[in-house]
Amino acid sequence: MTTRPSDLLIDVVYSSLRDLIVSNALPAGQKLVDRDLAELLEVSRTPIREALGRLAMTGLVEKRPRRGYYVSKFSADEVKDLYEFRKMLEIHSVRLAAQNAQPSHLAEFDRILSELSKLSSGSSGHAKAVELDMKIHELIARASGNTSLHQAIQNVLHKVMCFISVEIADQRSLAAAHRQHQSLFHFIKEKDVEGAAELIRMHVDTAKESLVSVLETRDEIRSAVLAAAPSKIRGFDQQVRKPDNDIQQGETL
Repeated sequence: MTTRPSDLLIDVVYSSLRDLIVSNALPAGQKLVDRDLAELLEVSRTPIREALGRLAMTGLVEKRPRRGYYVSKFSADEVKDLYEFRKMLEIHSVRLAAQNAQPSHLAEFDRILSELSKLSSGSSGHAKAVELDMKIHELIARASGNTSLHQAIQNVLHKVMCFISVEIADQRSLAAAHRQHQSLFHFIKEKDVEGAAELIRMHVDTAKESLVSVLETRDEIRSAVLAAAPSKIRGFDQQVRKPDNDIQQGETL
């Protein structure tokens, strides 16, 4: 079946909007006006609306009745729930990958690890590291041989993409993640099902703890600043700010 040009355009628009959200160019809570987005991406409003609908299905975008689309945000509890769900899926995925991975999967894994080892420490290198991190987890899901599981993990990865920027925010955490990915490659290559499962469990748990730490630290700083501020400012902050422990979808801290 031949893909219609409009389908290809929607894919491009979808990817562009997703990248804008993940990079925080479109911050959490911002209303997404199709007219403005169409002008920004130089397309008509129809593919914008189609792409927004798809983004809403992944959870990156929220559709509010009679109000339109908004960039989603997640609370600390929602992040914890999301990472527990991610862990459950990825443990099953890596178990299957350790049994079913083909030589082509292993070769691709090896190429991605090689790319990661050559990255610079600058902002462009960090952005590329996030992209390659995503590719590794998507590859493991694909190597599982389970199409439904692969799709479910892709959906979760789209939601956690911006959080991966926090997971590997500095060179130390980036190096630790790289070592874990190298070990994952070894376990999958050697068909060590239990070793791979235990490592991915630790990998996702470490990522979750890092995010929770960022949230708690940010809230502590905010509370200290507000405690030292005049009462008039504290009152204003309570009016305009969202509930505590919010982490913004698309925010790279």
